[in-house]
Amino acid sequence: MSNRIRRAGLLAVALLIGVSAACNTERASAPATLAAPTASHDLLGGLVGTVTNTLKLTKTNGLLRTTPLAAPITVSRTIGYWGGTLSIPQAGVTVVVPVGALTKDTQITMTARAGSLVAYDFDPHGITFAKPLAFTQSLRGTNVSLLTVLQLKLGYYSDPSLLGQTTALVSEVVSGVGSLLTGTFTAPIKHFSGYVVICGLADE
Repeated sequence: MSNRIRRAGLLAVALLIGVSAACNTERASAPATLAAPTASHDLLGGLVGTVTNTLKLTKTNGLLRTTPLAAPITVSRTIGYWGGTLSIPQAGVTVVVPVGALTKDTQITMTARAGSLVAYDFDPHGITFAKPLAFTQSLRGTNVSLLTVLQLKLGYYSDPSLLGQTTALVSEVVSGVGSLLTGTFTAPIKHFSGYVVICGLADE
């Protein structure tokens, strides 16, 4: 009887060792599978998609015009490698496209949005630039103050539906330089589509 128990015990130990060895083999082979180009590419693509789809929006206070624009104002210009300038004097905005920002002639469109928010739509949507554009907004005729001028930034919005009457939901914030001495705010733009001048986070 004791011999049978010993044999059964030895068989159980052997089976456990075999199972353990098989698990270790699977773990050892897993990195090689994950390191395969196709699997790695699929994993990266999935992560990028997830990040893009769950991009966080931040509610911000917008810089406001003391006299709202009664209607949108749009300007367009074809600009190529040598650069150029877009300006809407009525809205106090100028955008300079530097030399080398574009590789071919492109029609650039800028629209000052109607209302109190200092906000602009740009086209072509999604275009990126080899060199950042220089966005300059006049602070005359806005509610900027000594307390808010140093808080001014440029907020990126992907769709106009993210804009409120005095606030905006932005997915990117760009630092710039505001000065009451020059009466301007300047910031770089690396891609389109919409930008609003903001002055801090909004209360929820």
